[in-house]
Amino acid sequence: MTGPVVTNRVVTSRVVTSRVVTSRVVTSRHQGRRARLRKWSTVAVVGLVAAGCSSAAHSAATPTPGTTAAATTTVPGDTTGITASSITIGQVDTNSGPFPGGAQKSFDALKAFVAYVDSRGGVHGRQLKLVQEDDGFNCNTYTSDMRGLDGSAFASVGNFALLDACGLTVLKADPTFPDIQGYVLDGALLGLPNVTAPSPAPYGYPTTGAVWIKNKFPQDITHTASLYVAAEVASANGIASAYQAEGFVYVYKRGIAITETNFTADVLRMKADGVKVVDLGAMSAGQVADFIQEADQQNFHPDAIVSAVAYDPSLFKLIGAANADDVYMPLGFPLFLGQDLPTNPELATMTTWMDKAHPGEVPDLYAVTAWAAGDLFVQALDAAGPNPTRSSFLAALDGITHFDANGLLPPSDPGQKQGATCMVIVGVSGAQFVRLDPATKGFECDGTYNHITAAQATG
Repeated sequence: MTGPVVTNRVVTSRVVTSRVVTSRVVTSRHQGRRARLRKWSTVAVVGLVAAGCSSAAHSAATPTPGTTAAATTTVPGDTTGITASSITIGQVDTNSGPFPGGAQKSFDALKAFVAYVDSRGGVHGRQLKLVQEDDGFNCNTYTSDMRGLDGSAFASVGNFALLDACGLTVLKADPTFPDIQGYVLDGALLGLPNVTAPSPAPYGYPTTGAVWIKNKFPQDITHTASLYVAAEVASANGIASAYQAEGFVYVYKRGIAITETNFTADVLRMKADGVKVVDLGAMSAGQVADFIQEADQQNFHPDAIVSAVAYDPSLFKLIGAANADDVYMPLGFPLFLGQDLPTNPELATMTTWMDKAHPGEVPDLYAVTAWAAGDLFVQALDAAGPNPTRSSFLAALDGITHFDANGLLPPSDPGQKQGATCMVIVGVSGAQFVRLDPATKGFECDGTYNHITAAQATG
């Protein structure tokens, strides 16, 4: 089996043309920007580290000008995208424009998943075909892409789009169009009956990481500080609410720009205020690296810098000689950089199939979420029976109240749109990521999900 084949719209050939972006090569003009800003970590990892999204407000995540096209008035049929031998699914990612190659591995992982499923005979004898679109970080393009998929594909699966709220008009106009997002940024989407994700969550955040940090540093929690990307205020507020529910007191907080890289003034203020715990959960990995460097330069060493986005292959290269042994990462996903391969069979399967298409490619968070979305789709499709319709598929999806992507993720409830509370705590030792709790495999489940209102999240 050679895997799925992609033309400009449907999987039929290995050559990719038109709007499907599959190149993993980043031009030299953009390499520095991607390495330093790591913009994608900001909008994606923040929620998924908790296996649930503290969804950002759409108004904070739509810098692209222009009006979204009017909603379609014609609802496609209940068997759109189905033939006697195949089922077509679609995926829209933000993979070009200001962020070239941003979610490339989301594309790669879903293609690998389709190849894996088809190699096993498909689902009820039907092969999966895959349409992939790049919205180019443009609201109108995302809306148009989703409308096109509604009219041609059975479901949308594994989307990772910065402007995901731009699909609201299409999804509201056709509530029979299933949309299994890889990751949901805008909380309004989860209010629709036809939208879910492998690890959905309402506004808020799990307390599991906060419980772990509190148990390790009980005297420190009253001196907590936070820096966060201002556009991701809902994520920052969700994280802070979970920590505050465990008794953490924030003595310093500041919203920053996604392009900001100098935090020396913040470091000096935290040092003067006696800060012991620094929450950097709603920053990019590059910004976390900048903070670590600048803190080290000012001889500021809090007991804990807490940031799941720090689990990034570029971290140690970016921080140089600075010490990161005080960094702790509560993750809602496995250690995909290799540490969990021996103990997580589904991660090993995903890595193997991605390697078939792109030898040597290392998975990332976007790959994990896209693969998991594909697995959730297949599970619901299988439950819908040999003659599925969109309606029967959505009914089957609603019935999936326990999902862990065959152990790839901690358990969640996509049917009721509740995310996971379990995490794995990761630390740093000698410029290496190390599992702390649980020490060998699996996830720690000591916390609960701390819910907040939309007003609390976005205010």
